[in-house]
Amino acid sequence: MSVVHQDQTAASASVLPQIPVELWSKILNQEQGFTVEDFKTLCFVASHFKAICQPFVYKDLAVRGADLKVPPGYSWFRDANRWKRDVSGLIRGERRLRLVGDDPSLSTFPQIISIGVTEGNYIDRVSPTDEAALSKAAYHIFSQFKATLARTLPSFTRLRRLEVGLFPIDDGLLKVIASHLTLHELKVGPCSFTSPTFPIPSIRLLEYKEVSLEQAPAAFRLASSQHLEELRIENMEASVILEGLRARPKTESTFTKLHRLTIIPPSGMKLDLVDMETLLSYVPALRQLDLGVSIVHVPEGNQTMQPSTIPHLQRFCGPLSFARYVVPGRPVRDIRCEEGRRASRFANAWPELQAHLNPLCLSTAGVEGVLTLYLPNRGVGPIWLLSRFVAERFPNLVDLRLPVGMVQPRRVEEWRTRRRMCCRWDAKLPSNLAAEGLFGDSKTVEGMVKEIRDSVENELAWAFNDPDYRADGEDYATRRVSPPLALPTSVPSPEVDVAATLARFCTDVVLDSAGMPSRYPRSYQEALVYFAKGWFPLPAYIQTLSLRPGLYTSLYPHPGGLAYTMEQGTCVAVATALGERYPSLGAVTFMPGSNGYHCERIAGMRNGKNRWSVIANRVK
Repeated sequence: MSVVHQDQTAASASVLPQIPVELWSKILNQEQGFTVEDFKTLCFVASHFKAICQPFVYKDLAVRGADLKVPPGYSWFRDANRWKRDVSGLIRGERRLRLVGDDPSLSTFPQIISIGVTEGNYIDRVSPTDEAALSKAAYHIFSQFKATLARTLPSFTRLRRLEVGLFPIDDGLLKVIASHLTLHELKVGPCSFTSPTFPIPSIRLLEYKEVSLEQAPAAFRLASSQHLEELRIENMEASVILEGLRARPKTESTFTKLHRLTIIPPSGMKLDLVDMETLLSYVPALRQLDLGVSIVHVPEGNQTMQPSTIPHLQRFCGPLSFARYVVPGRPVRDIRCEEGRRASRFANAWPELQAHLNPLCLSTAGVEGVLTLYLPNRGVGPIWLLSRFVAERFPNLVDLRLPVGMVQPRRVEEWRTRRRMCCRWDAKLPSNLAAEGLFGDSKTVEGMVKEIRDSVENELAWAFNDPDYRADGEDYATRRVSPPLALPTSVPSPEVDVAATLARFCTDVVLDSAGMPSRYPRSYQEALVYFAKGWFPLPAYIQTLSLRPGLYTSLYPHPGGLAYTMEQGTCVAVATALGERYPSLGAVTFMPGSNGYHCERIAGMRNGKNRWSVIANRVK
């Protein structure tokens, strides 16, 4: 390092402590696009940065990338490299747990720990009489890994969530989890349970993913009926879920404190209505039900769910067809309807639309009624009917998402779809994790294991203990990346003549005697202008509005469909006009195609008068 560089570094180091830590914390965070690798690099730049960045480096501790080979075990002929990779991953994971868990300062940083192996391969146990040297050595190292996990878990004093997938869970690990003081969230993947399970009162949020039918009873016994507040179930059939619930003791069958239930079934799989009603009978105190884009088959003639089932429901997220069945007679204030690839129905006429959406109006939410309403993008009805219905029947809405659609497209023959086969695993291997061909003895394997351990130790020493460790060619620079696509990026908001911009879309619009246009809009932008002009009504107290192009069931573009284009100037003009028409409105999102604008308005002074300005952000 040159003398000039040393002087510059020393000068920079003297200035750093003068800047408040709160300001550095605003700059050095993941929202600004910094990655974990960036935080690692910054830890070596200055001790001032190390104190700020270390919590981000160790906040999420993931121990993955290790697995044992499926039967018939490790072969000296074919699997030598695979064995080295697997053993190296196990040793690295065990060493990482010891490195962080045994350090008094580092152990206070992890909030989430993920323990798992490579998807599709599983670890269970091998027989003590197994003579396969490679398999015995791998399992011995894995046993050390399990012991280190159970020993170090209490050391993570701020741990709030543990994720365990593709992993054998025994009585010792369960007792450690149950006795942890800050651990309140547990995610269980396709694991095997090697000993009887029991309810864990400290777990408030329990998540299951791809748990097999065989392991479901043991997995669901982990839930405490008197303490569990949230349950998430992903990629599991309803029959598997019910099998797990029915296997619980009668005294533990009903979850009296469960307020939120999330169910995400395997892709393309329908949920049976009877199974859903049976499942919901276990959660009488439910306040929030999230089904996402799940498909629930509601037979014709079924009007509403029994009033005694989930009578306190306040928020529903799921298919519109099931919302029509669940909402009536319950105090639901928040309705968020999603649909899969096909819409359930498209109402072209006012009576049909009323009959289709009227069940959503039967909420018993009190004087204010429904406050949030999201309608699915894949077609509900023409926007000129839909906006009128929503404004009349949901007058107190504060958060609204509307699909801006035109007329139903002509019917086309639908493509036949094949249901993907979803693999289910039970995370259990036969006891004979044996190798093919025993051409190595135990001493040879011990030497191989020692070589791998030395390699891992050298790697960790270089990465964590060497103060001169840098990414190649970066020195003190960081690798800050652009913010993720999901984050809004500000773009200049142009000066727009609102009246002139809106008039440009209305040159051929003739108004009737009631002051309404004589024709329907022909494009997405035109439809937005109709909202801005007040021709399409909205609830008077709306605060957050999303207007997205409506999608249809047709596989081909329809001649009468909307053109999904949007100009920034039109966004600003429409948002400004809507803000003047609806005083409570504070945010509008326009989503033509895959891109869009999110507009917010702020009160400001211009020419001595208080007026609204629009801040437009490009979102993708």
